Amino acid sequence: MNKAERFQYLLQRYVAGDITSAEHEELFEYLSAHDFDEQLGENILQDLANQQEYEQTDLPPHISQEIIHNIFAAEKNTQTILPVTKKVIPLWKWIAAASAILMVVSSYWFYIHKYSMHDRNFASIIPGTDLIQKNNTDTQQVILLNDGSKVFLRPKSTLHYPVSFNTTTREVYLEGEAFFEVAKNPKKPFLVFYNNIVTRVLGTSFTVNTNTETGNVEVSVRTGRVQVYENDRLLQSASSTKGVIVTPNQRAVYKHTNRAFEVTLVEAPQPIAANEQEPLNSNNLQPSAFIYEQEKLKNIFSQLEKAYGIEIVVENTNLYNCVFTGDISVSDLFTKLKIICLTTNSSFEINGTKILIKGKGCN
Repeated sequence: MNKAERFQYLLQRYVAGDITSAEHEELFEYLSAHDFDEQLGENILQDLANQQEYEQTDLPPHISQEIIHNIFAAEKNTQTILPVTKKVIPLWKWIAAASAILMVVSSYWFYIHKYSMHDRNFASIIPGTDLIQKNNTDTQQVILLNDGSKVFLRPKSTLHYPVSFNTTTREVYLEGEAFFEVAKNPKKPFLVFYNNIVTRVLGTSFTVNTNTETGNVEVSVRTGRVQVYENDRLLQSASSTKGVIVTPNQRAVYKHTNRAFEVTLVEAPQPIAANEQEPLNSNNLQPSAFIYEQEKLKNIFSQLEKAYGIEIVVENTNLYNCVFTGDISVSDLFTKLKIICLTTNSSFEINGTKILIKGKGCN
């Protein structure tokens, strides 16, 4: 059987009380990896449908995540690991007994049936009620949040957010990919929950998405600074990975296989303003920017560092004596460096969040 079938098998044995200690450990390894959050949610919804004659629909990701957290919490407080009874207990009842999560699920059921996405009157919703925006189109959608923040929701993505941010934090839940322009409010941090990581900001712009090839979650910062860390609500059963700070033109990659963060440069760094709040582009750069006439590399690299907020390290200081002539104002950063290195018999490489320049230099 494949992993999904194995997970289902273990889950059924756990609920029935027939699971062995080895199977118990295997099941909770699956839960810790969060690879079957959606499948767990489907099990709960199906059982609710059977018990209460509800129609089955999708369970929001943050509900599934809270369920898993409560399962771990219940396990931590349970003295006897292996149930002794053979009586089959419906999964939703077991979860309710373990953590009262059924109240959350039932509330969600009431919500989705009363306020469907097709006929909801947004003006009549009580402030604080969660909204769900799904982008089923082929183009980007723009969502304006109550605090003035903007979310550019990519195709095939979903955002869960409140009508009004009435708590001490501004929390949204994302599936898929989105670019955020967060309104500045130091007293009320903005939190984006995505799978099992959280991105915390006060006011900035950044992108959150999943790499389709690796499955790793990536947070790329355009302006400002963000903190990215594991979702403690889900991982209280184990020590959470320490968060990382990400600045403009950097991205944090969360590798779920080993629960580790790696901070690197984005694929296409963009010029940034001195205050790191407003992005620069070809329209607001000086006309003479990056046009050089017999300019020493030391001055050029210094200008590039300030323009992109990226540290450039020169391995051989003799390279500072080399000069460059040319117009590289319309090129992206890495193309600029390729042109400079080509004319000065040097090379560059990315080392974490820095750029390393190598070469013999000039006399």
